Amino acid sequence: EGPLDIFPRGGGVGLANACGPCIGQWKREDVKNGVKNSIVTSYNRNFTGRNDSNPDTHAFVTSPEITVAMALAGDLAFNPLTDYLTAADGSKFKLRPPTG
Repeated sequence: EGPLDIFPRGGGVGLANACGPCIGQWKREDVKNGVKNSIVTSYNRNFTGRNDSNPDTHAFVTSPEITVAMALAGDLAFNPLTDYLTAADGSKFKLRPPTG
């Protein structure tokens, strides 16, 4: 088991950072086409239908670190500088700021 095996268990989807998203590589099951919704992404392009071919998906481009923090929280209102996450055992923890 490697680091990338963790994300699908939490509902994460890894896509190639290439032409795949532009052609709707992400086949979403959670939101029907035409339903307004928002996602965060670290892809360097943001245009209608880029990620899931849904013209009503609003994609907000962020850093990879913020994208992962938002995915772990599952909430666009999450502030990784001040908010806590809840571990499987119920304990609370905060993410450390990235370094390097």
